[in-house]
Amino acid sequence: MLRRVLPATLAAFLSPILHAAEPAPPQEESAGAAESDVILVTAARLPKYRVAENSAATLVDMPPEKAPFTVDTLTSDFIRERNATDLDQLLALQPGIYQGGKTVMARQAGTYSIRGYSGSEVLLGGVPLVGGIATFLDPTLLERIDIVKGPVGGAYGSQMGSMSDLMGAGGTILLQTKQPSFEGDFTDLLFKGSYSRASGSRLKAAADVNRIYADDALAVRVPLAYEWRDPGWAPSGARHGQTVSAAPTLTVRLADRLNLGLDLFYQYSDQPAYQGIRTRYGKPYGSGWDDTYTRPGDRMRFMTHGGTVRLDGDVNDWLTLRTRLSFFQTENRYDYRGPYSNIGFDPNDPSKIYEYAAGDRLLRNWYAGQDAIFRFATGPVSHRLLLGVNATLKQNQGWSWFSTPDTSSEKTRQSKLGFIAQDVAEWKGFSLLAGLRADWHDSVNHVHQWTFSPRAGISYDILEAGWAILFANVSLTDTPNFNLKRWPGNTGTAPSDYLDTTWRAVQKEVGIRVNPTGSLWLAATLFRIDQTNAPIAMTDTVSGDGYYADDGKTYSQGVEFSASGDITDRWSLYLAYAYIDYYDKTNGLRFDRVPPHAISLWTNYRVQALGDAVLGFGARWRDAWMMTFRGGPAGDDQIVKSLLTFDLTADVPITDTISLGLAVRNIFDTRGIESARNLQAFANDGRTFELTLSASF
Repeated sequence: MLRRVLPATLAAFLSPILHAAEPAPPQEESAGAAESDVILVTAARLPKYRVAENSAATLVDMPPEKAPFTVDTLTSDFIRERNATDLDQLLALQPGIYQGGKTVMARQAGTYSIRGYSGSEVLLGGVPLVGGIATFLDPTLLERIDIVKGPVGGAYGSQMGSMSDLMGAGGTILLQTKQPSFEGDFTDLLFKGSYSRASGSRLKAAADVNRIYADDALAVRVPLAYEWRDPGWAPSGARHGQTVSAAPTLTVRLADRLNLGLDLFYQYSDQPAYQGIRTRYGKPYGSGWDDTYTRPGDRMRFMTHGGTVRLDGDVNDWLTLRTRLSFFQTENRYDYRGPYSNIGFDPNDPSKIYEYAAGDRLLRNWYAGQDAIFRFATGPVSHRLLLGVNATLKQNQGWSWFSTPDTSSEKTRQSKLGFIAQDVAEWKGFSLLAGLRADWHDSVNHVHQWTFSPRAGISYDILEAGWAILFANVSLTDTPNFNLKRWPGNTGTAPSDYLDTTWRAVQKEVGIRVNPTGSLWLAATLFRIDQTNAPIAMTDTVSGDGYYADDGKTYSQGVEFSASGDITDRWSLYLAYAYIDYYDKTNGLRFDRVPPHAISLWTNYRVQALGDAVLGFGARWRDAWMMTFRGGPAGDDQIVKSLLTFDLTADVPITDTISLGLAVRNIFDTRGIESARNLQAFANDGRTFELTLSASF
């Protein structure tokens, strides 16, 4: 069972670390960030929104502008500047990324929609963070977030949903916790308070301690955070919420270019349960934006712990090894009352107003992977050939009841063994990637399936000047239709009772990246994703039994624009736009499953006249869209109106090592739906005032 964690726990944990940390002289750079993602200790600095190299999509390091696939990277600077409460709030700033309800009490909790397709898992150390806990992960622990766009089966394998959700058609989200630095000792402290009349109060304390030992052969880093929360919607008498997070990590230098590391992760959260409100025509129905159906004693609790052993580096001039061994466990308990999530909400019928649920689930994920990257040349063409094998095991067990007090038990297991071969060939201005991944899947129902996910991409650096690069790719993800009954009324006791086909998503993408100033990159992308053989729910007209057919056909197409980097040495910019057109070919329906248009802006300017204070301005707009039920439009009255918000921030240096942050989020207190699960809507935060004190030693 979950342990109760009190604020005193954090104090006891922080005290020996901070008291033992001897202040070091101010450093020019900190934290071992990438060259273009450095963090200066002094407050008077301009944040960086690009990284020098990235391997998220290509699996080998290369400049992101030369990659033949699209990856959006949220750097440590972007994460720090946005100062988000959790991962969900941070990803909400990205056009084209949407979350299906901010909850741990749903089947697809913690997954995101990318390029119009839902169900994309969040990966930490190569292992999915299941059970919805990724939604509430504290960004203070993160060094970088990579959002890989399009079908990702060729890189990470077809992603298995615990209940056969469609995973990986739109992309995936990769989290990197903060890594040890061999550049020097440092201690970063953060204290943050926020208040919103609508959304409530939050208090947060965080520390990030890095130490070097054994004559620069060992580096240890301990980022951790504690947050106290009093939600504005919590009913009278409900206890406040609290979250404790930590990601200790160490790296041992085995040789000049070979490192052995251990990355640990822990997060505990105990919060008032919340399952949103009901809305009609984009407005609250029978409640206000910040009302709740929750009773004072309703809670959601989860505890996640685990870690990854890693071996990275060059064995010699022609061979690089990358080894991962990971384990994560999540225990998720919930007991709540929420609004009726199905069609047919009736304020005059109590059985159609509320729904009740409780559960206690234990989820475990194991991962083991070995990649070998061989470097060689054939004439003038250089190659990086990757050969890899990895295995994943996902287990889910526990009990739950929904709507009625009839308790049901569940125990699922799915395993996957994957093999990948990929080559990146480079010649003059060309970079060509071609690869194939094959996965062997096995489910608890003894259904077996091979899947094959090929991909190919090319980029061309025009004139080899590094200022204009064309790219294109074709990628396919193949995923089994596991655990879905193919006949009405069957018992589900034999493999033949289930679908034995695979759904497929094929992406075609083309784009251009332009670097007009040397420090600012502009990008434009066209894409289309076609999905076939997707399972669709059916109901037998005679018996009323449910079953599935693999006749689903859909496509998503769109355009993306972005600009990121420095306009001048005092002015930085992050601007992104996404257009998505979704069409259900099976039913002949074209509807806005996600906002068809969305745009985000974040810009900073360092003002010399104000003591080099950094002023920030942000704006976010999302178009109207339709809430869905079982993948289709829920009705003309279940729409989400467009949402426009503005933010202002100021980072004011007090000394060379201490700064004061001031912010007003959602300045005009614009309220609307941020995300939705079925017909349960989750509102955005109201106008919020923030005060942050940060220090680096």
